Amino acid sequence: MNRTYRTLIATGSSTALVLAGFLVLANIASGSTPVLSDSGTASCTTDSLGYCNGPTLPFKPNAVNITVQAPSNGPSQAMVALTATSFRARFFQPTGTASAAMTVKYSYFATGGATVTPPPTTTTTTPPPTTTTAPPPPTTTTPPPTTTTSPPSAFPNATNTGVPAGTTLTTYTGPCTITTAGAVLNRVDASGCLAILIRAKNVTITNSLTPRIDATDWTGPSVSITDSTVKGGTWSDGAIWGYNITALRVNVTGGQHSFHCADTCSVVDSWLHDQYNPSGQSYHNNAFITNGGSNMVVNHNTLACTPLLNSTNGGCTADVSLFGDFEPVNNVTVENNLLKANNSSISYCAYGGYQPTKAYPVATNIKFLNNVFERGANGKCGVYGPVTSFQTSATGNTWSGNAFDDGTAISP
Repeated sequence: MNRTYRTLIATGSSTALVLAGFLVLANIASGSTPVLSDSGTASCTTDSLGYCNGPTLPFKPNAVNITVQAPSNGPSQAMVALTATSFRARFFQPTGTASAAMTVKYSYFATGGATVTPPPTTTTTTPPPTTTTAPPPPTTTTPPPTTTTSPPSAFPNATNTGVPAGTTLTTYTGPCTITTAGAVLNRVDASGCLAILIRAKNVTITNSLTPRIDATDWTGPSVSITDSTVKGGTWSDGAIWGYNITALRVNVTGGQHSFHCADTCSVVDSWLHDQYNPSGQSYHNNAFITNGGSNMVVNHNTLACTPLLNSTNGGCTADVSLFGDFEPVNNVTVENNLLKANNSSISYCAYGGYQPTKAYPVATNIKFLNNVFERGANGKCGVYGPVTSFQTSATGNTWSGNAFDDGTAISP
């Protein structure tokens, strides 16, 4: 069965519609640029991250519709990024991993409103002089500059997070509650523990497979997690949860939330996804969440709240949620992340900290910088939009460089 994926990008003078599987653009302003189209069949072999380039188009595209034709065990998801004269597609398997090193055959239908190669000049009413002149140099067209948001290939995924490929793990035989300062877990499989409870300072976990990690003792314990896979399972809070946590290149799944920070946390170059949301329950999931606290860095991650809306209204709140429930939210930097779309259960992909109904309604020194919001099927990232509750007037708050994955700037 063919699988159809679309990227819908509305221009200033056009409206994008989906009708019976076809993408239709209709000009709605008089004097607007004519809509051009091109279609065909192409094939390419994806790279190690699932990317391949589309064919060169005779115009600058503003929307592309792709139908995968082969192979039968091929992609179930795709993202399309537009360039000045073509498009670049990234394909994903049903498991969510990239369709790497795979030959994909697909048909495409592209539309645009500006030609790349200018049409031939028309003949003027005044005939040219009969003297011989040198022919004019050929006309060349310089493509318009593209938006400088990070390409999807730059963001964390299964290939560059978690336990590195080829790492040999030994079964962990130490205590599941860590009470020795400076303890190190390296190249171990600690999945025999129900949880790793951090109750000492300066604990280090590297190159390891672990269950959920709990650092909720606020009196001073701390943990650094690097190049590790954390599986929160059916736990009803954070797969990583607590105070004084540093996470680098970590692949986190399970748990109601991937990362629940109480205070002083850093998560960098990590992949947060596939949270636990049982049917018949009404869990509200998040990739990254705080209910109050300070000094948090969320930098260059793929943040994906993936559960869909269930029959009991369980599902995602957001990819990033800043809520002042128990204390003020202060000094949080969310920078250069990919916020994945979920048009089923995410109301907005980010909640920026301002909630008048909360005990601490105003968040301060909140910085959202250069993040990429995936549009998704409805073009909005979340059900209603990309972001809400960001108060631009609050002390120290900064919103800059945030855009959809097609380069369109986002205002809070």
